[in-house]
Amino acid sequence: MPIFAGSRYEGAQFSVVDERNGEHKKCLHLRIPSASYSETRHEVKPGETLDFLSFRLGGQARKWWRVAEANDLFWPLGLSSGTRLDMPL
Repeated sequence: MPIFAGSRYEGAQFSVVDERNGEHKKCLHLRIPSASYSETRHEVKPGETLDFLSFRLGGQARKWWRVAEANDLFWPLGLSSGTRLDMPL
């Protein structure tokens, strides 16, 4: 995946060793675990999305990824009603 200038992932490349042949490959780690803890929890209601919740609870829709990382969501578009989320906003 291309990384654009100014992206929060710019410069986040690292090398990994392929165990099969010992070759070093450049990889991009997209799931940086959040070290923050939040006492704010939210139960997802029908129709709510991460960008909507990020805007409503934190004022910035573009920071939806913080909610995804804090909750270790593998596929944030598949957010289902009733899911309880930590809100690190």
